[in-house]
Amino acid sequence: MTYLLQRYKLIFLFFILLLIVGIYTFTELPQRDFPETPLNTVNISTSYPGAEPEAVESTVTNPIEESIKNFDGVEEFQSTSTNSFSSVILTLEDGVDTSSVVNELNQEIQRVSSSFPEDVQQPEVKENELSTPIFSFFFTADNREDLNEMYEHREEWQETIEDINGVQQAQFNGLENFEVAINLDNDEIQNNQLLLPDIISAIENEWYPSPAGEHQQDDTKFTLTIDHYEELDELGNTTVQNQSGESIELSEFASIDLQEAESPNLITYKGKPALNLTISLQSGEDIPSISEQVQSEVQPLADDLPDSIEFESYFSQSEFISGVFDSLFLSLAISVIAVVLITTLGLSLSGAIIVAISIPLSVVLGLIPLPFLCVDLNQISVIGAIIALGILVDDSIVMNDNIQRRYSLGDNAMQGAIKGIAEVRTSIITSTLAIVFTFSPLILLSGANGAFIRALPAVLISTIIASTIIALILVPSIRYFLYKKKSNKMSANPGILGKLFNKGSSLYADSILKKLIRKPKITASLGLVFATLLFGLIVWTPFEFFPAADREEVTIDVSLPNGATQDETFDLLQQIESDLIDEGSEVKDVSVFTGSSAPNLFTQPMNQSGDYTGRLIVRIDKNDISAVDYIEKWEGQLRDEYSNATIFMETIEQGPPSGAPLTVTIKGEDLDQLIEVRDRTMEELRNYDVDLVVDNVGELSQALVYDLNRDALQEFGVTAQSISQQFSIRTTGIPLQPITQDQNNYDVRLFVDRLSPGEQLPLEDMVVPTNTQQGPPVIAVDELVSVSEGEQIPLIYHEQGDRSLKIRAYADDTSTFESDIESFVAEENEEADGAYTLSTGAETDSQDSFFKEITVIFSVVILLVYLLIALQFNSLRMPFLILVSVYLGIAGAILGLFITQTPISFLAVTGMVSLTGIVVRNSLVLVDFIEQALKEGNSLSEAIIESGRARFRPIVLTALTSIVALLPVAIAGDVLFRPLAITVVSGILFSTIMTLLLVPVLYVLFKGKKVKNA
Repeated sequence: MTYLLQRYKLIFLFFILLLIVGIYTFTELPQRDFPETPLNTVNISTSYPGAEPEAVESTVTNPIEESIKNFDGVEEFQSTSTNSFSSVILTLEDGVDTSSVVNELNQEIQRVSSSFPEDVQQPEVKENELSTPIFSFFFTADNREDLNEMYEHREEWQETIEDINGVQQAQFNGLENFEVAINLDNDEIQNNQLLLPDIISAIENEWYPSPAGEHQQDDTKFTLTIDHYEELDELGNTTVQNQSGESIELSEFASIDLQEAESPNLITYKGKPALNLTISLQSGEDIPSISEQVQSEVQPLADDLPDSIEFESYFSQSEFISGVFDSLFLSLAISVIAVVLITTLGLSLSGAIIVAISIPLSVVLGLIPLPFLCVDLNQISVIGAIIALGILVDDSIVMNDNIQRRYSLGDNAMQGAIKGIAEVRTSIITSTLAIVFTFSPLILLSGANGAFIRALPAVLISTIIASTIIALILVPSIRYFLYKKKSNKMSANPGILGKLFNKGSSLYADSILKKLIRKPKITASLGLVFATLLFGLIVWTPFEFFPAADREEVTIDVSLPNGATQDETFDLLQQIESDLIDEGSEVKDVSVFTGSSAPNLFTQPMNQSGDYTGRLIVRIDKNDISAVDYIEKWEGQLRDEYSNATIFMETIEQGPPSGAPLTVTIKGEDLDQLIEVRDRTMEELRNYDVDLVVDNVGELSQALVYDLNRDALQEFGVTAQSISQQFSIRTTGIPLQPITQDQNNYDVRLFVDRLSPGEQLPLEDMVVPTNTQQGPPVIAVDELVSVSEGEQIPLIYHEQGDRSLKIRAYADDTSTFESDIESFVAEENEEADGAYTLSTGAETDSQDSFFKEITVIFSVVILLVYLLIALQFNSLRMPFLILVSVYLGIAGAILGLFITQTPISFLAVTGMVSLTGIVVRNSLVLVDFIEQALKEGNSLSEAIIESGRARFRPIVLTALTSIVALLPVAIAGDVLFRPLAITVVSGILFSTIMTLLLVPVLYVLFKGKKVKNA
């Protein structure tokens, strides 16, 4: 160390270079609200136009599930089969190469899909990418027709925005989509002796001729092109040859129209018809910088909009993040100032300056490893820095105070620095390793909860390691540099309250400790019993896994029974909007969305969506009412008033999303039986104190059932497929290749005598070819089919390939009736005799798994810290003495949460684990000094008393700095971080007081025989 101290100028230069690197790293770190939580899922989506759910299930979903059942890297899978569509969602195992799995899945799905019917479109295998909405805009107009003008501008807006590097998607909602509909007249087809395959071939051959290639002529290479129809108006000129060889233009037997593909979702904002544009960011990008680029591109586009369309910014993630970080950095600045002020109370001015230098330097140096740990700048990482702020000064304070003590004893500059380092070096390194061991396992937390919290231990560990290096190298160098120029001795009472600290040290050592160590058993027993009793306060302390964010947005999800039209849903949403505005002065604005058109800005997307669903987003004035109180005020009232709808209100929950506190899953093969069991189970749940009971299927929808006359089919050689094709060509049509017009892509569908809305299939006019030698060549469909009204399940849900229904029950406290539901489930399972099964669970299971993991992690942390302390003291008994401070710290944390009635939450429990590494430091340094004093020949009582005198000041100072660093967050911080701050503050405060009182006493008990001779 002498070698380094003599070259202190090089050390100063080295740390200046590190400071520059740290500042550069800070400017390059991406900024976001919260850490990105990986989705780790893959979606296999397949379209089967016109097919009912059971047909989709048997034809598409089942073969796909069978092929992936034992697929490597897939942890679990679920599927949904609905009208015309199959969706299979795979959850991948942690740590697998997602790209590799997706490639292998693509190959497997291509193999399976080769056996699908021709009508089934090619399945799409796609990794669900994480995207962050950064902007949401509204386009409003006095009437919806004016908004259709945006269709011409959509391509320009999307291309301009999506060309920005880092932007994932610019998505319009509520805008009409157009398609080209070619409707053939069946009578004209028959009269002109035309065949449908010939018509389709003629259209595709004219519009999509094969490339003609290139030709070399002399020294010039020419690209060969075919002059073919490219304009929509020319489509009707396409000629088709009939069976007689005559050419007939398409326009003679078909109508060609550009029309709405389907009714667009209806959106309003502040009561006016609206379109929504939401812009999403790619994973890992910096929100403020990309937002600035987007804003610069959007504004000129908005300036060119027609006068009839107004453009309004609704949501800006960058502005929100700016407000969040301003608040956090203010807390950080207050904490730094408070810590510096506290250190001046017990350290000399030069000592306080040294500590002040070490604070920002440690934080900045701690940023350097973050890019390599895939950690960005977010609320969690900043809170990690604030927590570290209260701990990182401990090393510098301990080192500075001890060198200062050596100088006050008369050592020269070099000797005082060397001895000061030697006396506390081991304790500092051990306590730092204890913190590293404490927080390292938190990095290993699995799932979304682990990804959410990982930034906190990463920042803490890197910052604490940086502070330890600074304390061991830079602080002694500065102390040596400053003191070697002085001729006078160090003051015996450094700091503004130096004399008071000295008096406190004397009072503690000469009065309190002397009395306590005379009655060690009584003192230890009283202290430990008191701490143990504090754990009982958990019963009266509230619990909340993640709190609701202090935001102004409240979402209202509304579902009508299956079969409700979009207009009916929209009318209901507008009625609710009117109620909220008329009776609530706290409402700032309301936006209304039907179907799935609501952007996922604040809460999760709806589990199901369609014409019968919708969402309102209400922004309230937080000065009048909180989001939680607003929900409590309106949710029950709306459910009572609109009892025909399922209404669910929520606000933003900080952290990974959670779900229903109680679920009942029903599995079986018979769909009718599953529906019956579902109805009984939902009725049973409604007998208890539940707010809402819903399921993932909903009410059965009305359907027209076409029953086939099997005998007639066999007699005339007609297949069910040929009849189904006749139906689909009149309803969903045959998809052809898209065409491009004015840079807009349009889907093309071919119909024969297309049905108008509300029109019935004309079975008597529809014919299918027969396959008999003596019978007629064709037969009317009404001779083969009879029609009746019936019901149809809207979707079929699978878990791990098994048909399932999931019921969700929402209640404030499900524990009051969980046992009754368990009994009900057991009775149902007994009566089912294997025909179906019921099981209970919760979509909050991630909370249970978190507490199980955190228990294991806490056990590992304690073991690691135990081994570390055992290694330092070469004793298997000594670690138990030092780890008492952890027990005391957790007891103090529970006391603090109880007094403030702060919920025990995800971050509160994380704070309790964090205390393990924080509070052992005081015990470690105190016991280490006692051990050193004993080795120097002091008696046990002298060693304890003098060690208490020497360590009183740094213990109190380090505790005060840790507490004041987190006080701004504990008092006025975000609701998410307040429990963490209160946990750490109260844990440190209680543990410090009890450590000063109990650890010396317990040490006496550990050395019982020597005390008698002292």
